[in-house]
Amino acid sequence: MRIAYLINDMYGIGGTVRTVANQAAALSARHEVEIVSVFRHRAEPVLPVPAQVSLRPLVDIRQQDDRPTGVDGRPLYEGSERAGLPPLLFPVEDGRGDTHSRLTDDRLEEYLATTDADVVVGTRPGLNVVIARAAPGRVLKVGQEHLTYEQHSEELRRVMAAEYPNLDAFVTVTEADARTYAARMPLPGVRLLSIPNSVPAPPFTVNGHDTRTIVSAGRLAPSKRHDLLVQAFSMVSEEFPDWTLRIYGRGSRRGALGRLVGSLGLQDQVWLMGPHPRVEEAWAQGAFAAVTSSEEPFGMTIVEAMRSGLPVVSTDCPHGPASIIRDREDGLLVPNRSVSGIAEGLAQLMGDDELRRRMSAAALTDSERFDPANVVRLHEELFFDLAGVGAPPSPAPVLPVPRPEQAASCRVEAGPDGVTVLSFGSPEGHVVGRIPERVVLTKPGRRVEVLPESDGRFLVDAARTGTEGPREDRPRGLVTGVWQVLRVDEGMEAPVRDVEIHQHGFPLSPARTRELSLVIPTRSAKGRLVLHVRRAEHHAEISHVEVADGLVTVQGRLLGRHRPDARARLVVRLRTSPQTRREFPSAVAAGGEFTAVIDPELVVRGREGDSEKWEMRVILSDGTEHTVGRHLSGVVGYKKIIRYAPLKVRPERGLGTRVRPYYTVNDRLGLLTAPLAPSLPVDRVRARPMGRHGDLLYVEVVLGTPLPEDTSFALEVVRGAGAGQRYPLEVMPAQPGSQGGRLVGTLPLLDHEDVRGRSLSRTSWQLRLKAGPAGALAKLGAGAVPDQTARRWSHGAYVRSATVSPTGSGDLRVTVADVHVVAAINRRIH
Repeated sequence: MRIAYLINDMYGIGGTVRTVANQAAALSARHEVEIVSVFRHRAEPVLPVPAQVSLRPLVDIRQQDDRPTGVDGRPLYEGSERAGLPPLLFPVEDGRGDTHSRLTDDRLEEYLATTDADVVVGTRPGLNVVIARAAPGRVLKVGQEHLTYEQHSEELRRVMAAEYPNLDAFVTVTEADARTYAARMPLPGVRLLSIPNSVPAPPFTVNGHDTRTIVSAGRLAPSKRHDLLVQAFSMVSEEFPDWTLRIYGRGSRRGALGRLVGSLGLQDQVWLMGPHPRVEEAWAQGAFAAVTSSEEPFGMTIVEAMRSGLPVVSTDCPHGPASIIRDREDGLLVPNRSVSGIAEGLAQLMGDDELRRRMSAAALTDSERFDPANVVRLHEELFFDLAGVGAPPSPAPVLPVPRPEQAASCRVEAGPDGVTVLSFGSPEGHVVGRIPERVVLTKPGRRVEVLPESDGRFLVDAARTGTEGPREDRPRGLVTGVWQVLRVDEGMEAPVRDVEIHQHGFPLSPARTRELSLVIPTRSAKGRLVLHVRRAEHHAEISHVEVADGLVTVQGRLLGRHRPDARARLVVRLRTSPQTRREFPSAVAAGGEFTAVIDPELVVRGREGDSEKWEMRVILSDGTEHTVGRHLSGVVGYKKIIRYAPLKVRPERGLGTRVRPYYTVNDRLGLLTAPLAPSLPVDRVRARPMGRHGDLLYVEVVLGTPLPEDTSFALEVVRGAGAGQRYPLEVMPAQPGSQGGRLVGTLPLLDHEDVRGRSLSRTSWQLRLKAGPAGALAKLGAGAVPDQTARRWSHGAYVRSATVSPTGSGDLRVTVADVHVVAAINRRIH
């Protein structure tokens, strides 16, 4: 059969994207399968689409920032005026209705009218409605539900009830949701059934090994309730101080979760990792998984974790978890929305190694029922039954079911010995791609060649790989930093892109690690293989950093050190001038443990108001220097993962200084100092169009107190056209009767063009007020200013308005809109 899937954006990442990839890959073993993505926001999908499945985007929305807009701010994608008009075919009641337009209607209608598919499958209510309204009678119309009945608005459910009877079949992912639809939205003549999502076996599994790591993955959205997970972990973190919680994903709750982690002082134990393109690699880092959603249509992450060999602690929420987890056999079901219940479940698995291993084995066995080989047959039976023909015989049990993506051409394995192995053949020894002649590792100013071993593998050992120069007496090995990986074939060099990364044995124990010599593989932003080398002859591994009571406390352990040193000290020295240094006592115990307390006032004394970076070293009484950082977890990029709170140092005169511990690009611990912005209340901010056609913005800032002397002010563009540009604000005399200061400035409209006859044009920027000494401006918060709107004639029948409103971060959002007066009056009347 020819089978087509309609999805909103196959180029993103999420449960529906993974589900469609799994279904398409499994069906493509015996059918022609196509995925039709309404939108394309990047060059290549985050999750690779298998070669045997065709991918067709309908509307290209890349490079959208500077586009003119239409109704309700719709960007004019592909330069089409139709993109600026609200849709008629796609229901605006759908949660993605504001991103659709007449242009997407046109492309969807054209596709459905010309497709040669036997079956077209929709993957969200809006697309199911499109199929029901526009697909020709010769096509079998199947709608899929990836949420639940209760998660849709009443307005959308009314549209679904009116249009879904035109479908041939409607499929939910749980029997409970199918029963809900049968009771609350009867669909006469429509085949209603449930088919669970499928998850293929990952390339490698774990067995409950003792990583002391809890993994959670998914969108950082309100319904996922990661806040409950963080609060529950805080209740047991002191009892299990060597455990960490890693949360993978992106979403609207990222900032709030970061603030919650900071308020609980859990920066060293709860890490917000960001999204991961291959989540099975993240599962392999864990001892067990945690899912704390308040509602879960199915629970893809639960199945994925189980297929990787992880037991799961999950809230018993509607509808999915109870249909997947066998309580106390392959995981734990805990009360929904209960912090104490979640904490109890976490503690039970954290404290019982044997229970984790037993549940791990059960999770692997029980989750096989979700293998595509088992689930795909249910889809086939449905499609053939709708077509009125018998399904072909089941494939032989030995027939392999394709994974969503082909086997990686390069498998990377990083073990606890610090050596990373690159293999360009399959696990069974069959070559997936050509083994390169050699591998080249490069970083600015350095180049190292690695030749294959006798078995075709490439071994990268930080201590032994390459030489640092032509002279034989120079030390061998790679230096700390990020190394790009190139493969050489017939003399041609190319990046290594298609990789599968397996890390095992992390985190390493500081007590059992003698020296720092690690090679940690990751992907670059462009998907290329890079190797992070962490190497030091003497190293101090950080275990805890606490910012409290005006002091910074640093705790850690010296690797390979088993002698006390009462005269050791922690040295904080200026990176640009190492002779500028501050020393703090840091006695080392017999096992290598140390604690140092840093007084920020001593660090910045005589350098108040400067923006500077300071590095740290533990120096023993014999002069031996130890680097200070966090490396043994096997994680890189702490600069984005861990954010410590700043301390404010305020001298008697002049500007103060903000001092904050931070991690460098190489994950070493340091201090950042920056000037404090004057503590000035912002009473009002007003922006009004000015100039002949309103092509300038006049900005006025009214402060609640007099302006300090020798202070400069500016307005910086944080987001939108012209991001990064800074415009000075001029200090003006206070208005009569006012004690506060006044600032004014003029900004160009940052590439925001005149409408010239268009019905509506709308653009927004995020702006930041900055204040401080010239050359070292700091953020001046404006979170309490009231909304202000100013208007003026632009030209003809158009009025240009400028609206200023505060954001939660203390920045300002400025929105400029052009409105046709007659059209606006008609909307008000009608």
